[in-house]
Amino acid sequence: MEPITREDEELFGTVMVAARLGRAEKITARLKERYEKEWDDPRAGFPYALAMLALLQSGREDLREQLNYTEIVETLSDLLFHEPGHWLGRYLRIHTRTLLPAGATEHQAYIAAERARAAEDAAELLDRQAAAEWQPWFACTPVLAARLAWEGGDRDRVPGLLDGVRGSEPIRFRALGGLLCEGFVWYVSQPDIPAGDTAGAAMEALFGDQPSVRRALRRVRA
Repeated sequence: MEPITREDEELFGTVMVAARLGRAEKITARLKERYEKEWDDPRAGFPYALAMLALLQSGREDLREQLNYTEIVETLSDLLFHEPGHWLGRYLRIHTRTLLPAGATEHQAYIAAERARAAEDAAELLDRQAAAEWQPWFACTPVLAARLAWEGGDRDRVPGLLDGVRGSEPIRFRALGGLLCEGFVWYVSQPDIPAGDTAGAAMEALFGDQPSVRRALRRVRA
């Protein structure tokens, strides 16, 4: 499988910092222009999708409101059509679809369909990971799959999914780590979910330097 690269981390971190300083617009505009011009290159859109998610991760609510969810998913889908083994591209598509609120009262059919696609994506990614050499970030996939199962009412599947979670060496991508740890933070914050201690131990091993992880651990251990 295509691994996370230092270039992915640097772009994500750069756009997050630029967004917080109010200077990200030129970067994202340039990446979008490249994507539109080099439409025949399956990789051309990935930096643009990554930058859009970095805007979301920056914490600025005004940028969150401007983001086009469908554009992010379609851009990642272009990449995965040609390169189905691109780990980060597939994980980010799952993550983006999981952002749609499970309990929303509007657009229920659309959200349910998108979350079902996310669950299918997660199952495929788990299969691909099983056939590849283990990487620390692989632990994020079963946690996200477990969240989709839990919120989708298929709760009996959750303990089996957590069997695939283990903490190994820390994930060294600090900027991307802030996004990758979100599934763990959500999981350990659920009061009645099974294997919370397992997920918490893995989260601490993988993402112990992330502020959101430290806050989550303090809450559950209080």
